Amino acid sequence: MRKRFLILLATFLVQSYAKAQAHADCITAMEICEKKAYHIDHASGEGRDRTEADMMTCFLNSENAGQAEENSTWIKFEVAKSGQLTFAITPHRITDDIDWVVYRLSASGDCSTKKVVRCMAAGDSESLGLSSPCMGETGLKWGETDDSENAGCSDPGDNAWLAPLKVSKGEKYVILISNVTSKGPGFSIRFGGTAMLPCDKEKEKEPKPAPEVITKSPKPPKKEVQVTPDPPPPAMIGGRKVHVGDELKVKNRTIKIKVWDSQVEDGDIISVYMDEVKVINRVYLRLKPQEFDIQLPPGKVHYLTVYADDFGKAEPNSAKVSIHDGTSEQIIDLVAGRSSQESVKLVSE
Repeated sequence: MRKRFLILLATFLVQSYAKAQAHADCITAMEICEKKAYHIDHASGEGRDRTEADMMTCFLNSENAGQAEENSTWIKFEVAKSGQLTFAITPHRITDDIDWVVYRLSASGDCSTKKVVRCMAAGDSESLGLSSPCMGETGLKWGETDDSENAGCSDPGDNAWLAPLKVSKGEKYVILISNVTSKGPGFSIRFGGTAMLPCDKEKEKEPKPAPEVITKSPKPPKKEVQVTPDPPPPAMIGGRKVHVGDELKVKNRTIKIKVWDSQVEDGDIISVYMDEVKVINRVYLRLKPQEFDIQLPPGKVHYLTVYADDFGKAEPNSAKVSIHDGTSEQIIDLVAGRSSQESVKLVSE
C-alpha cells in the first residue's frame, strides 16, 4: 500500500512539474495569435535552460545580478498588421513583483538570436505591494515614453510601465514574464493597441450611404412605428440569481466602465455581464480603477451585472462601478455573492 502511494505521489509531482514548466523556456513558449486576455494559473522554476536570460541590462543592479528569469513564462507571437502594441500583466497574488523582457526574434523565430526591445525590472519590497508605483499591474501603456526600468524604485518617475511597442507586419516577438517574489502564483495578461496578430479580426468598415434622390412624388403615408418592448432582466447568471437595484440613464451607446475594490484588495476576481453576455472577463479587483470601453447592444434597456469568479479572502465581492457616457459619470456599488449578484438597469436616452 505504501509503495503504491509513493508511486502515485511521484506521478502527481512529475505531472505538476511538467505543467509548471510547460512554457518556462523560449523554445517551448506559449504561442498566441490573438489580442485578448490570457490566464497563467501557475509559474514555477526557470525551465531547462537557465542561462537564456542572463546579463539583462535593466537587471544588473538587482539581487540576481542580471538574471531576468525566475518562475518564468515565455509567450511568443507574430505580427500580422503593423501598429502599436500594448499589454497589461496582472499578478494573481496582489503583492507579487512581476518583471518582464520583450525580445524581437529573427525571421526564423530562433530563440538564440533574440534581441531585447523592452526591459522591466522595477519593483519594491513585498510590504509595499499595495502602495508602490513599481508594484502590481505592469506592461506597455499609452502615455509612457521609456523603454526600460532598472531594478528597484528609487529614481524619480519610476513605475511599472513602459512605452507601447511599434511593430511591423511579419516581425516575431517573445515575452519573458517572471514572478520574482514567489513560486507558484500565476498572472493574467491582456493585449491591446493598433497592431494585429494573425487571428485578430479587423472591424469591417460601414458602407457609405447612397446619395439621397429627391423627387416630387407625393409623400407616402407615415408608417406606424413599432416599439420594441423592454427585455426582462436576466433571472440567473452562472447558476446564481440576479437582483436588479438601481436604474441609470445614459446618453450615448458607447460607455466607459471602471471597476475597483470598494473596500480592501483581498483577491476578489469578477466578470461583468451585459444582459446575459460576458463583456469583461476575470478582472482582479484593485484599489486603482481599471477602465474598459463597452458598446451597448441594440435596444433601449440593458442590465449590467457583476459576477464573482473568486471571492479572495472574504465574501462577498463588493465592487465600485463607474459608468461614463461621455457627458457624465455615475458611480454605484454592486455586490456579488455565492447565491445572488446585483445588477443595474441601464436606459439609453
